[in-house]
Amino acid sequence: MKRFSFCFFFLICPFLIFSQTPIHVADLSFKINSNSTEEFYYSFAEGDIIVVDFELQKGKNVDFEVVELPNQTKAKQITAKISNYRINVTSTKVYLFKITNGWGNKVCSLNIKRIPKSQKTEYFNTSWKWETLYDTTYTTYQEDSLVGHDTVYYTETVKEVVSRDLSDVVLVNNTVQVHSVGYIQHDNPREYVKIDLPKNQKYGNVEKRVCGWAYWIGVTSKNSHVLGKLLGGGSSVIPGISNLTKYLLGKDSDLAIPEGTDNIQWYLVNKGSDVNNFMNGGAFSSINKNYGAGAYAKFTDRYTQGTFYILLYNTYPHSQVTVVVQAVAAIETTTYTDVDYQRTKIVPKYVKLTKTRRNVSSRQVRVPVEEIE
Repeated sequence: MKRFSFCFFFLICPFLIFSQTPIHVADLSFKINSNSTEEFYYSFAEGDIIVVDFELQKGKNVDFEVVELPNQTKAKQITAKISNYRINVTSTKVYLFKITNGWGNKVCSLNIKRIPKSQKTEYFNTSWKWETLYDTTYTTYQEDSLVGHDTVYYTETVKEVVSRDLSDVVLVNNTVQVHSVGYIQHDNPREYVKIDLPKNQKYGNVEKRVCGWAYWIGVTSKNSHVLGKLLGGGSSVIPGISNLTKYLLGKDSDLAIPEGTDNIQWYLVNKGSDVNNFMNGGAFSSINKNYGAGAYAKFTDRYTQGTFYILLYNTYPHSQVTVVVQAVAAIETTTYTDVDYQRTKIVPKYVKLTKTRRNVSSRQVRVPVEEIE
């Protein structure tokens, strides 16, 4: 009986000695700065017991964490010292030892050991390597597939011009007295005339638009006979249009201008603020300006909508002047009719097909260098 006990002791003694002998994995001393993290990765074999010792040589607590990759936390605590902390390894994996520091630089020491399960894993390689994993997913989607063409019959309604007529309208026919500044009694030597252009309109099958307008300015103090000649035609529809309308439509290239020394300054503006500045003697900007006994101008390409102002300024210090301001606009009236046309068009014919798309993505993970069978 004693011989058997003696033999049994010698059979189990090597195992007891082996199982109680930790193997050093890492013995580290390092500095960790404020608001930073240090990470260390090591592989461990199935059945290993990890033994961790950690201590701050300088500084207060840090956040210490041990994670079995990919994401299983084995230990996590805020501490300044860990002694003989043990973790059982259930499968061969890579472990992360993570130290996160808040405020202040610190000096740390970290000692990691492993106790193998058997002699088979005594010399296990604790290094790790990158391995690329591929993930495949499938996405179902629908797509239109061309299977032919169809002929479609439809009715298209087209507006066609029935008539296009031209007429004129008198915008302004004013006689304006413009005071002088005077030597003794100071009056405002400024006046203005407002011109509102008709708005373009479209209602039903009728469209009206201002295709142009013109103005004429004349000082009449000593030239009433010229004024009568100019305005003798009056305002009417074609063919009895006034001289100013003829000029606007290009039938007359010139208009009469009064002669003499009765002169005045005038400006054309399109902003109410410029009118206020002018009447108060301030600065303003103008579209058109001139000086003399008379002037005229027309607009057909731009400035055919909105409100305009003719500003008059008397430069004579001793007498007022009389100014006639005439303005006319040409209105084009277009009448349409709706005409239906039978049309055909070729349209593609599609059907919905359900298809599957394979998507392959890759990612790298840390894995042990050595595999245990």
